Amino acid sequence: MIRSVLAFLVITNLYLYWKLYSGFGGGWWNAAYALWALAGMALPFASRLGVFGTGRTAELLFALSFTWVAVVGMACMGFFFMDVLSLTACLVDGFMGFAFGVKPNPRRFFVPYWRAPVTLCLIAAAVLYSFYEAWDVRRVDLTLKTAKLPEGVERLRLVHLTDVHIGGLYTPGRLAKVMDIVRAAKPDLLLVTGDLVDGDMSFRAREAEMLAAHGARYGAFAVTGNHEFYTGIDQVVEFMKRAGLTLVRNGRLDVAGITLVGLDDLAFSGRGFFESERFPEGLTFSSGRFVALLKHRPQVIKGTEGLFDLQLSGHTHGGQIWPFSYVTRWVNRHTQGLSRQDGSAVYVSNGAGFWGPPMRFLAPPEVTVIDLTP
Repeated sequence: MIRSVLAFLVITNLYLYWKLYSGFGGGWWNAAYALWALAGMALPFASRLGVFGTGRTAELLFALSFTWVAVVGMACMGFFFMDVLSLTACLVDGFMGFAFGVKPNPRRFFVPYWRAPVTLCLIAAAVLYSFYEAWDVRRVDLTLKTAKLPEGVERLRLVHLTDVHIGGLYTPGRLAKVMDIVRAAKPDLLLVTGDLVDGDMSFRAREAEMLAAHGARYGAFAVTGNHEFYTGIDQVVEFMKRAGLTLVRNGRLDVAGITLVGLDDLAFSGRGFFESERFPEGLTFSSGRFVALLKHRPQVIKGTEGLFDLQLSGHTHGGQIWPFSYVTRWVNRHTQGLSRQDGSAVYVSNGAGFWGPPMRFLAPPEVTVIDLTP
């Protein structure tokens, strides 16, 4: 894994340098770029190896290093798409010359002095927009009809929150914006499906207070994601208590006339990424009540199809930065939004935060408001 990441970093930085050198030639910036690229490649590994210790400084350095990785990746994609566009135009130019006698001009597309600066401007615009999109949390409304609501209940409002990733560059101001959306929805239940935290929670008292002021009529309930176990489950449990969240770990409870079933993330078991998940022995779904299954990863466990009414999940971030959305679609049957499988509804949220760089591109963050109606 480490070798693959290192190879990716080396190849992308070399490709970006080559494109910049082709457009601007040599100069003082060559040495500056080399030093910056080496630092950008070294920081992720140094952070993961614990060179900077733990705490706020380590989290910030880790997040900044992956911000550089994301910027380089977006720049490489920009230059790659420009190369594809130029090659396509050159092929069209050649065909026009062959078919209609128009004299081809290879330099028209392969050596344009404007290509590098124009591409850089487009890349800069995309990067700046990605910072904005990560901040611009939206509210997504969804209505589901069910005959399983208690008699006399005209609407039960669920607010689904996932993948906030409190830590790193996720500031209290960002969380305040998310919680404003939650409170404005006036939820009956707040349901959190993992990766709420991502770092040392010992100094996150302010964030715990914000979460505790959720305003949900019947309370707030959460399950673990993979990052809860990466962070350390003991401090996560303590943080969630302070945040007013009831952590449901491979359990079931009845609240507000419906049944909540909460599953621990696959990371708890230590099984591999591509291994199949198993439903916990002894845990059953209720009959007659509406069943909401809270599960971080969006796969439906074999044998549970049709036994629950709604599965709420996250994990994918919608790819976070396009075109990784295609990767998440390849890995997961259920990706973004609402889908159905064998009579059960599955909703996968893009999440309200980000992992690593404070960037999103064509995968906007969201807080989902779900109304259950008769």
